[in-house]
Formats: sequence, structure tokens, C-alpha cells
Amino acid sequence: MPDLWLFISLTLFLSASPGPVMLNCLADGARYGYRHCTIGMLGVSLGNICLIIASALGLSLLLKQSPLAFTGLKYLGAAYLCYLGISMIRHGLKTGEDELQLEQSEVNKNKLFSKWFFIALSNPKGLIYFGALFPQFIRANEPAAIQFFVLAFVFLIIDFMWMSSYALGGKALLRILKSRKARQVFNSACGSALIAAAIALSLSSLN
Repeated sequence: MPDLWLFISLTLFLSASPGPVMLNCLADGARYGYRHCTIGMLGVSLGNICLIIASALGLSLLLKQSPLAFTGLKYLGAAYLCYLGISMIRHGLKTGEDELQLEQSEVNKNKLFSKWFFIALSNPKGLIYFGALFPQFIRANEPAAIQFFVLAFVFLIIDFMWMSSYALGGKALLRILKSRKARQVFNSACGSALIAAAIALSLSSLN
């Protein structure tokens, strides 16, 4: 796979963009800490694996050929992101070390995993992204399954690296956000960004 370094370079830039997943890493990193965020990151990775497998099975082509299916999934994903954004704004980041430690100790790991998993699945363009990107790096004269596995593995490692960076950044912000007002502003900014991402998703097209 002589183009592997090109794929790595491209993925490094694409995965770093502050989309819904990375914004959620930043917010939950500040809210729960990095250790709990790793549970969510595994949820995102599983979601991406599902999208990669679905893409390999040709579902990305199906979405391209069925605007109705794409539109339905697109609006479902946008609605879910909007719900998360509103919930984040309403919840607010609690003030006081005792309250923060209590929130971190009471985190529901299953809910955290599920939330991040569905965030990864919430954008049908992700399915088309994998369907469009991966084939560009598959060589016809080499075993396709092995190449697909290598590309998927590399993507998941790079994506996990960027998620970790955002989550650790959120944890670092927690040290700065000492007052209730500062945490509310941070929470509102992250929630608003998720709502903006939902609006952008709802307005997106296949082209």
C-alpha cells in the first residue's frame, strides 16, 4: 500500500476537525474527566466500525441512489444532535469540587457509551465518507480485505488519538472554569455548537 502515508496524512487533518464527536469529547472531558471519556470513545469507535462495515457492504451506494433514505437518516441524526445540544445547555456544568466528583462517580457508563455510539452513527454522510475515501486507497492487484482492514485500523487509531486530545483539553479547561458562570458559558458554547452542527447536517446534501 504505497499510498498509506497519504491516507494517514489526510485522516490526520480530517479527524481533527471539531465536529459533533470532538465537541462532545471536549464537553464530556470537562464534565466527567478523561478516564470516563475513554468509555465514550470506545462507543464512537464501535459506531465508526459499523459505518465502515456498512460502507463495505455497499450501503453507502444505496444512500447515494436513494435520496429519501438519506434525507430520513439525515434528519434523524440532526434531531439527535439538537437534543444533545439542548440537554447540554440546560444541564450546565456544576460548580464545586465535591459536586464534580459526585457527578463523575455517578456517571452511567452504559448511557455514556450509547450516547457516543449514536453520535458516531448520527451522520449518514459518515457512511458515504467511508464509501468514498477508502476505495481510493484500495489497489486492485492486492487482497482487498487486508487493505480495508489496514485502512480501518489506521483510521480508528488516529481518530482515537484526536478524541483523547479533545477530552484531555476539556479536562484542562475544568481547572480554568472555577465559577458556576464560567462553566455555564462553556456548556452553552458546546451545546450551541452541537445545535449548529445539527442545523448544518439538516441542510447538507449528497453533492
